[in-house]
Amino acid sequence: MLAEIGKIVANTTLKRVWQRPAASTVNCLLGALGKGEPMRSATLFMVVGSLLSGCATQGVNTASYTPPTPQTVKNEKTIPRRQAAVWDELVRELSKSFYVINNIERESRIINVSFNSNSPGDFVDCGRTHRTYAEGAVKEAVDYAVADSSRFKLAGNRQPAPALKSYALVSRQTSLEGRANIYVAPEAADPNKTVVSVNSRYVLSVLVRRDGLVEHFNGNIVRREPLPNESFSFIFNTNKPSTTVPEGGQSITCSGKGRLEIDILDMVK
Repeated sequence: MLAEIGKIVANTTLKRVWQRPAASTVNCLLGALGKGEPMRSATLFMVVGSLLSGCATQGVNTASYTPPTPQTVKNEKTIPRRQAAVWDELVRELSKSFYVINNIERESRIINVSFNSNSPGDFVDCGRTHRTYAEGAVKEAVDYAVADSSRFKLAGNRQPAPALKSYALVSRQTSLEGRANIYVAPEAADPNKTVVSVNSRYVLSVLVRRDGLVEHFNGNIVRREPLPNESFSFIFNTNKPSTTVPEGGQSITCSGKGRLEIDILDMVK
């Protein structure tokens, strides 16, 4: 095979820079081409280019997940005032906040509110993920809260050619929607006191975008194309964590941090 490559080099302007390739480079190329495989001219020219530039190192990656620490959210408090006064104050304070009042049922003693956030990690905890991407001795590491948006690099499934490496640039975009029922009722033992409780439902949505890249040994991007997007959601309630397994992925546990519940309870004293 090297004799055939030498003939090509001898008949091109490349012959001025031709040197016998190192054994490691030859082994790299032989492994990519396959032993005994008939070689066409186009393939030979590709091999010559690879010999002159060297072999690219295909990346490898690892990932580990740490679930959130279990916690109990305080979602109820007793106010030393009558229900009517507490109700009016709570409605007034909610109307000033970023929470949207969806429904008020005074007879049922329930106020329903909702909210949206592009910073889900302020309200919910879905653990953390640690990822590494390595090309030989060169290593990248990223650690992120699963509830928050993040970016990282993933190695491709295969190396397309000895002088090329493939990988994907991944962007995770997260958003959070929440709804809460606020129950405001007189305390059973003392009508001069009011019990306020908050029970929330969270929906954490994740949109994953990927760009597939093929990069030459010299750093030039040979090909870049968008890959199919992936989306999934995690649904859970106050003090009721939920574990979900996205398709083909790691099981993820999500729970509320209690900020929503505490924010609302703190509106009335």
